[in-house]
Amino acid sequence: MNTPSLSLPGLRVLMADAGQRRSPAIRLELIRLRCQLVDVIDLGAQPDALPAALERLAPDLVLIDCEQPALPLLEQLGESLQAQPRAVLLFAEQMTPDQMRSALTAGISLPQLAGLALQRLGPLLQLTLARFEHDQALQRDLRHTQTQLAERKLVERARGILMREQGLDEEAAFQRLRQLAMTGGQTLASVAARLIDADQLLRAR
Repeated sequence: MNTPSLSLPGLRVLMADAGQRRSPAIRLELIRLRCQLVDVIDLGAQPDALPAALERLAPDLVLIDCEQPALPLLEQLGESLQAQPRAVLLFAEQMTPDQMRSALTAGISLPQLAGLALQRLGPLLQLTLARFEHDQALQRDLRHTQTQLAERKLVERARGILMREQGLDEEAAFQRLRQLAMTGGQTLASVAARLIDADQLLRAR
């Protein structure tokens, strides 16, 4: 998914109304902000409709307006956001500490307590997008770090195999891996993984 711009014109918004019945006023404000309201889900009549709507409509931002967020809704939303991350702005008149923790765990970008003030909607939408972009950047950095660590471990294991099997020292084993990678046009991690797999097959016989 492409990360949405912080610019509001053209922003595709999916709204979920959980009994507050403010969607007409919100629609007018979104029109004024030049956003695009792709749909309004009535969570009172269709409590399980939000995940399917997220998948079908692929909005840039989800706006949830409720009295108090139900834990089943937050759990549903968390599963959907794990598969397809989205910026989510949640308005609630009240939230318990457990509901607040569940909202953050679910991946809601901005839980906003004390309800919806329409004159603040524009800045809150931008803040939600900025928080979402920040969280996604942190996740990308974490995945990159984890990948680098996993690849380093593969290279260390492969170097150990070469040292054991060919009597090489650490530097010579590493240079051997680099040579294999350059010759085959592969990464060090790929060559290391193949070497480890081959060693495991040979040792299993």
